[in-house]
Amino acid sequence: MDYRQVLTEIKKGRIYPVYLLFGEEAFLIHQVEHEIVNAVLPPDERDVGLVVLERDPAPAEMAGLIETVPFMGGKNVVIIRGTQMFRARKGGESEGARDNGGERILALLENMPEYCHVIFTTTEKVDKRRKIYKTVEKSGTVVDFSPLKPKEVRPWIVAKLDELGKKMANDALEHVMAAISLMPQISLGFLNGELEKIALYSKGRVISLAEVLSVMATVPEVSVFTMVEAVSQKQLSRALKLLEEQLSTGENSIRLLLLLARQVRLLWQARELTDKGLNSGLVADKLGVPPFVGDKLVRQSRGFTAAKLQATVVALANADRDLKSGRADNFVLERVIIDMCR
Repeated sequence: MDYRQVLTEIKKGRIYPVYLLFGEEAFLIHQVEHEIVNAVLPPDERDVGLVVLERDPAPAEMAGLIETVPFMGGKNVVIIRGTQMFRARKGGESEGARDNGGERILALLENMPEYCHVIFTTTEKVDKRRKIYKTVEKSGTVVDFSPLKPKEVRPWIVAKLDELGKKMANDALEHVMAAISLMPQISLGFLNGELEKIALYSKGRVISLAEVLSVMATVPEVSVFTMVEAVSQKQLSRALKLLEEQLSTGENSIRLLLLLARQVRLLWQARELTDKGLNSGLVADKLGVPPFVGDKLVRQSRGFTAAKLQATVVALANADRDLKSGRADNFVLERVIIDMCR
């Protein structure tokens, strides 16, 4: 089950007795955790009905939490964050060692009282061979919160904006999505904060590209993508200004160089593929990027020859070497951008 399915089930009123929420996307884990609590406990019952632990409890403590009948016939929700009960065993460690001696715990999880719900969460990997994992999977549900891929982020952004009473203009959304494609890993916690800032900044219901760029100007991926757009249109002064803004905020020049190098490599590949007669859809497929990113790369690559882009890749590799060795300063980045705009 993924996060969309579990949220749908919660909205339909289907709440499992026990959950294991695991994976790197902590923001979504907290969101699902929050929705479960809201569905089970009215606000005035949370002081007595909600228990949140930041560690695994001792077996007796956990059994007590599960077996304690709630006051006035309500329900209890027990959240155990950062659990280690589902981690792979080390060499020589018995199955029971990290189940906290828990035949009793396993029995309780397998036959949960109707008045209690337990939520285990962890951002670490879990071992699906463990008895406790199989017990939770059988008696409740397990949800994997792996980082979202760029193509999965668009519906999440649209839903978040709708929640904020906003929409984003098509060109603004495409720009955000294209910039996100530069990120090695997408943090929904970060995106959530940025969208909330944009929603507050935006005057109308529809967020414009100019408003997105104004709010997200200091985000390196957004700035680099905008900078490449400016370079592809030979807008040298704008490109240099964007670079200067990033450096003035303390952004690491090597990180900016790596982001720029990745984008230039994609432009080079896009140019070579289009020169062979491939359309933007096939280019996107070959490069492993979403179709709208492929279309943007094809359009941007038309501003350069394949030879120019190849030379820029070499120049960026040399700049990386010189920056890391201390033989050059940030001007080496400016030089690359100036050469690209010629």
